[in-house]
Amino acid sequence: MKKRSTKEIKLQAKKSLQGHVGTVILGLLAVYGLNTLGTILSTNLFSGTSALDLVLSEILSLIVGIISAGLGYMLLNISREKEFSLGDLGYFFKNQPDRVIVAGFVLAMIQLITAIPYYYVSFTTDPGLTVDSQIQWLSMTLGLLAVSTLLNFLISLPFAMTYFLMADDTELGGIQALKESARLMKGNIWRYVKLNLSFIPLLLLSVFTFYIALFWIMPYMEMSMVAFYRDLDGELDYRLPEDRTI
Repeated sequence: MKKRSTKEIKLQAKKSLQGHVGTVILGLLAVYGLNTLGTILSTNLFSGTSALDLVLSEILSLIVGIISAGLGYMLLNISREKEFSLGDLGYFFKNQPDRVIVAGFVLAMIQLITAIPYYYVSFTTDPGLTVDSQIQWLSMTLGLLAVSTLLNFLISLPFAMTYFLMADDTELGGIQALKESARLMKGNIWRYVKLNLSFIPLLLLSVFTFYIALFWIMPYMEMSMVAFYRDLDGELDYRLPEDRTI
């Protein structure tokens, strides 16, 4: 089975987006809006100063994650030129949402464990009263946050296709989907990383548009991940036309 290049994957994504950018933008805004709302609720309802607060915050994130998984289902339908609507965002609520919760819980635990050093320093150390001590404390916490984020990204890479797999198979459980994603990603992780890295120039350039360009870049990125999944799954068995991509 031919492994398609980053250029071919992105070309397929652009082809799938034609005429559907507006719907994808609305879907992304819905997901990001719910994530933001979840963050605000977590901040106000759970102070984060106790283990119980952290657990309750993660549970709220898992619920919001069901909508995020539904976005993947909608994008798959768009990519395959099937019938779709914004109602697809609620797909997993009607198709065994416990699967998403189980898989999301595992991924949330990975995130939580990799962030333990950051949480520990943030909650147990005193930034001090002087400017120098506060700058030192801030530098240390930001450094730990960056390391935690990177570790979470690297450890979670094998499971990047989990929600797509569950969208394609309503009988696939959360743990099984994680395992199947790891199987599909074996030998393809660097391809996936390169695909993500290829968007960095566009993201940097979006600064000069006051981030307005993100309304095109984010759908482009999301649909590229869908195209990557379809390539891994052997679905893209036709030759993509040559074209210039960014």
